[in-house]
Amino acid sequence: MLTSVGMFSTFDGWVIPTSIHPLCFAVGTITKKPGVIDGEIAVREYLKMTVLIDHDVMDGAPAARFLSRLDELIQKAYGLKEELQI
Repeated sequence: MLTSVGMFSTFDGWVIPTSIHPLCFAVGTITKKPGVIDGEIAVREYLKMTVLIDHDVMDGAPAARFLSRLDELIQKAYGLKEELQI
């Protein structure tokens, strides 16, 4: 299940989705905040996203690996950039 509360306004908080589905995503807004880039402080954009995983369906270790990989792919904009054709 996916819900996006950030598309309607600037929502500066976290969403806790409730659903019968074992995996739920709640996407908030993108906010600009200071962050460290290559050892220097710069303004970065942060996406607020809450992921709810039913522990009866998935154990904590695979869930943590999944979320770690998801975070990595989002930060690299995987699937949003054009691939170079060589």
